Amino acid sequence: MPIAFRAATVFCLAVFAMLALGGCGEQGLASKIKEALDRPPPDQLGLEQPAPEELLADEPDSVIPPPPEPVPMEPAIDKEARVSVLGYHDFTEGKSTNDMIINIGDFREQMREIKDAELPVISMSQYLAWRRGEEDIPPRCVLITIDDGWKATHTLALPVLKEFGFPFTVFLYKNYVASGGRSMTLDEIRELMAAGCEVGSHSLSHQNMSQRRGRGDAEYAEWIRSEVEDSHLFLKENFGPYGNVLKVFAYPYGIYNDQVIAAAEKFGYEACFTVNGRKAVWEEEFSKVGRYMVYGNNFAMAMDFGGGSVLSSGKKLMSEAKDDDGEVRGPLVTTWPEDGQTIVDRLPEVQMNVGQLEGVVADSIVMRVTGLGLVPHRYDPEKGVVSYQMPQRLRSDTCGVQVSFRHAGNKETEVIAWNFKVDLLAGYLPPEVLMKINEDKMKAEAEAAVDPTAAPSPPAQTGAKPVIRALPAAPRETAALTR
Repeated sequence: MPIAFRAATVFCLAVFAMLALGGCGEQGLASKIKEALDRPPPDQLGLEQPAPEELLADEPDSVIPPPPEPVPMEPAIDKEARVSVLGYHDFTEGKSTNDMIINIGDFREQMREIKDAELPVISMSQYLAWRRGEEDIPPRCVLITIDDGWKATHTLALPVLKEFGFPFTVFLYKNYVASGGRSMTLDEIRELMAAGCEVGSHSLSHQNMSQRRGRGDAEYAEWIRSEVEDSHLFLKENFGPYGNVLKVFAYPYGIYNDQVIAAAEKFGYEACFTVNGRKAVWEEEFSKVGRYMVYGNNFAMAMDFGGGSVLSSGKKLMSEAKDDDGEVRGPLVTTWPEDGQTIVDRLPEVQMNVGQLEGVVADSIVMRVTGLGLVPHRYDPEKGVVSYQMPQRLRSDTCGVQVSFRHAGNKETEVIAWNFKVDLLAGYLPPEVLMKINEDKMKAEAEAAVDPTAAPSPPAQTGAKPVIRALPAAPRETAALTR
């Protein structure tokens, strides 16, 4: 209760008490009142005053409500973000002897190109936090992984990654950890982790996990369980105190089946990585995360976030250009399927036309395809067409192609990378339906060619090759769509 209110109350009670006792007339009452009013306040009379907290002690709780509990803010998650997961194996200071070993100078140049392109490099922990909805990531970013545990990861790759400040993850398999020869020792792996490297599992034995090798059902199930679970427990025991040993798994050779996926899911792996070259996205299955294995020059494809590689000097060759008179002409290089096109043919013949370029060096042409790596392309110098016929039906809805070559107009190697999509469901349509789709598509293209103001046709849903400038090859027969 406030002091002034208490003093007033005491004063009033004293006056009424005097009145009740009588003994004074009106003059006496007036003098008593005057005396009371002239009396100093209680604090000047030497009376002890209560402390402020004591005055509030008997006040109702509603007078000063407690502060509200802070409301946690939900992180804003970009579910449209895409991650290019890079996969490396081994490194050398000399000339590479195979596609799985990359020259360290080439590796450093790739890291520099990522830096120059201002593509953020995230850690595996950041990627997992994004997938859990706990942390946002940049809309376009890179995740670096290295498989197996080769010693050059420590001696060659680590200094480069430290130079650029890039986080990375190493997928280790138990049988190659500290096994002598060119494998990393326990201390070398721990040094990687001290530098920020994170560790994931690559199985125990690095065998094809889809092959039973004479095992019965029970024996095969136990073997898979051990490859999946015991590999992680080994890494946790030996490297857990030194950094992040994460529940992530890289399939040996990128091969898996439903039983392997079920074992990984039961054990609680947060992400399992394939060798299927595609961007990792929010809605992707945890058990089939795409990853680009970087073989030799196979790098621009991984850096392509749409509209051509952000690093490729060959990107300009696929754009509209002007000649010396200022006239707009078509691109110098065209492809089929086009970048971003959707087709229904699951056995397409991929083509790139370089006929408008001078002095293409046939021996310099190298073609790679997602999931297949280096492929035996064909080159027709008269038509200027580089092509490759898919040997088996495409099972993924996205396919990436990369072609590198040299020509007289550029001293450096050109790298053309593009992606196309496959309508897997449409591939099961009856032949007559596919024929109708093809006819409608070609009719719409013909009308658009005659009347440029006509409404554009929807994105290509046909496997027939469109008639495009600088690609003299005739459209494929519609019958090919039924394969």
